[in-house]
Amino acid sequence: ARRALIPMVGAVRKAGTSVLLEDVAVPVQNLAKLCNGINEMFQKFDYHDGSAFGHALEGNLHLVFTQGFETPEEVQRYADMMDYLCKMVCDLEGSLKAEHGTGRNVAPYVEMEWGKKATAVMWELKGLFDGEMLLNPGVVLNTNPTIHKENLKPLPVAHGVVDTCMECGFCESACPSGHVTLTPRQRIVATRELARLDASQTPADLAKAEEMRKLYSYAALDTCAADGMCAEKCPVNINTGRMVKELRAQAIKPDSAENRAASVFRSNFGLVMGGVPALLNAVDLFHGVVGTTAMKAIAGAVGPFVGVHWNPYIATGAAAIKPQPAVTVPPQMEKKKVVYFATCVSRAMGPARGDSETASIHEKTMSVLAKAGYEVVLPEDLSNACCGLIFDSRGLPAQGQEQAAKLEQTLLAASEGGTIPVLCDTSPCLMRVKDTFKDAQLKSAMYEPTEFVVKFLLNRLKLDRKEASIAVHVPCSSKKLKKDAYFEQIAKACATKVTVSPVPCCGMAGDRGLRYPEISGGGVASAVVAPPGAAIVHDSKAGSTSTSAWSEVNGSCSEGFSTSRTCEISLSNQTGRHFKSIMYLVDRCSSPLQA
Repeated sequence: ARRALIPMVGAVRKAGTSVLLEDVAVPVQNLAKLCNGINEMFQKFDYHDGSAFGHALEGNLHLVFTQGFETPEEVQRYADMMDYLCKMVCDLEGSLKAEHGTGRNVAPYVEMEWGKKATAVMWELKGLFDGEMLLNPGVVLNTNPTIHKENLKPLPVAHGVVDTCMECGFCESACPSGHVTLTPRQRIVATRELARLDASQTPADLAKAEEMRKLYSYAALDTCAADGMCAEKCPVNINTGRMVKELRAQAIKPDSAENRAASVFRSNFGLVMGGVPALLNAVDLFHGVVGTTAMKAIAGAVGPFVGVHWNPYIATGAAAIKPQPAVTVPPQMEKKKVVYFATCVSRAMGPARGDSETASIHEKTMSVLAKAGYEVVLPEDLSNACCGLIFDSRGLPAQGQEQAAKLEQTLLAASEGGTIPVLCDTSPCLMRVKDTFKDAQLKSAMYEPTEFVVKFLLNRLKLDRKEASIAVHVPCSSKKLKKDAYFEQIAKACATKVTVSPVPCCGMAGDRGLRYPEISGGGVASAVVAPPGAAIVHDSKAGSTSTSAWSEVNGSCSEGFSTSRTCEISLSNQTGRHFKSIMYLVDRCSSPLQA
C-alpha cells in the first residue's frame, strides 16, 4: 500500500504536471513546528494539492505535491518554495534528506545545511576519491546554485489514457516485450517525447520527431502485446495497451487498403476462417515430409516475406464441429442445457504435431459436457461467429465492434436471453465479450472453461487423479478476470503434482507472437524463458506447496494446460512441453457419475 500511495496521488494531478517528492526530517520535538510550517508553505506558494506523510517517531516527513515546468513563472514558484522549505528545515535543526540521498534538487542547499567548513571537507574528500569528477557528477555536491531549476523534465499532455502516469515503473515486470523493445513506462515516455517535439514546432524538433517515429512504430506499437497486464501492476490501473490500440487505429486511414481489406474479411469471415484448417494441415503435412530441421530453415527464409513465423508447435487444422455424443444421465440427475460458443480459434486450430492428443478442443469440450449430462446448443451461423478481438487488436475497432455486436445477438438468441449458461472455450474471447457486450444478463451467463467446470460440472462428474506431474498457465485474460483459483482446483483434482506458471504474459497476443516472434519468448530475458518470479508447485502426495524455477518445467512436467490456443503455442515452443486446453485434462480424468 505504501509503494502505491505516491502514484495514486500522482494520478489525480492536472495533466501535464509532475508529481514531486521531498524527504526531510527534524528532531521529534520540532515535528509539530515542521508540520505547521509545511502547511503554511503550501498555502503561501499555492500548492493546494500538497500533502505530507511519513514516520512521526523519527521526525521524518515525505512531501508530495504537483508541479508544472512549462513556464518560467512555474519554475520560479518551484524554486521559491524550495528556498523556503530548506531554510525552514535548517532553522529547525533538521536534515534536508532523511531516508533518501541528496540529489540535484537539494545539492544547492548542502552548504546551508552543513556550513562552509563541513561542505569544504566534503569537496576535499570527493576530490581525493574522484579527482576527475566522473562518479555521479553534480548530484550530491554542485557549485551551481540554480542546478535544481535547470534541465527539468517536462511531462507534456500526450494521450488521455496515459497522461496520469508518473512513470513509477511498477508496470514493467508484467510486460512481455520489454526485453525486446520497450516497457509500458518507456512507451509512455516515448509518446510524451513525440508530443513535446510536435508541440515545439521548431525545424530541428520536427525533424527529430520524424526520425523518432520511424523507430516508434515498431518499438512502441508493433511489439506491444496490448494485453493490459501492465494495468494489473499499475497502482492507478493505466492500460498502456489501450493507448497502443488507439494509436494503431489512428495510423490506419478509413480509405486505406488495410481498412478496406479488413472490412471484406469481416463480411466474409466464415469463408476465410473456414480455409484456415486446410492451410494449417498443408503446412503440417509439409513439415512431416521435410522434417523439423529443414522446415526451420525454410520457414526462417520465408517468414520475413509472408509476415508469419513458423515454429514446431504451430497447430494443425481443427476438425469440423460434429454433433455432440449421446447425453445420458443417471436417474437422480436431470439433463441440462448449455450454449457452447466454440471460438474461431478453436474452430481453426487443433493440437500440434507430436502431441499425444489428436482431437480438437471442441471435441473434448463436447465429450466433457455429455459426460456431465449437458445437452449442447450451438449458436446459429457459428462459422461466422467472432468476438472481434482479431480486428480490435490490430487497430480496426469498427470491424471488431461490428463482429461483437453480431455475436451478442447470436448468443442472446441461442441462450434465450441469457437464461441458458454460455460456455466460451477461449479466455481472451470471454474477456472481450464481457467488455463489449451490452446485455447484462447475457454477460453474467457467460463463462470461460475453468469457471464453468468448477461451478457446473464438478458435482456431475467423477474425477480421478490420473496424471503424475503437469503444468498450468493462467492466461492474461483469466488473470484479469480473477479465475486463477479455478485452474488450480481442476489441476489438483487431476494430477498429483501441479506446477503453476509464473509467466505474467506469454507475449503471443493472438497471432502477434507469430508475426513478431521476438516478443513471444524470444531471448533469454523474455518473460516466458525467465519470468519475474518462481513457479508454485503443489504436491498432493507430499502434502506440500513449494517453489521452483520455471525453467525446470521441461524436466518435471509431462505437459501443460491453459485456456488460450495461441498462448499454448508460445508456451509449448519455449518449454518444449505440449500445452493445450484444460478441457483435454478434464476429459481425460473424468467419467460420468454412476447411478
